[in-house]
Amino acid sequence: MALSFLTNLDEKEFKEFLREALREIVSENMNLIKHPAPEIMDMKQASEFLRLRITTIYEKTSEKRIPHFKKGNKLYFHRSELEAWVKEGKVKTYDEIRSEAATYTMHRELKKVNQ
Repeated sequence: MALSFLTNLDEKEFKEFLREALREIVSENMNLIKHPAPEIMDMKQASEFLRLRITTIYEKTSEKRIPHFKKGNKLYFHRSELEAWVKEGKVKTYDEIRSEAATYTMHRELKKVNQ
């Protein structure tokens, strides 16, 4: 559907379409750079920062799966804690796993020799 309209464009129209799309993307990213997330965020700011729905964040806070603090009935989040929480989910590369396995095996063999 969207693809079919792109195939009906001539080269000049297609280039103009790309320019406009890139302008929009750059503009959105520049707004993020100009307005970085504050260190202490409310629910809406945390939702925008994490790009998660507010209901998803409420679910994670009630299950104590996301770092947060509460003052009265309001939930707040530290940006640095949310960044660390996101980084905890890092998926290791095969090279990292192989390296860890080799290190583990080497240490295990050294223990056997020293016993």
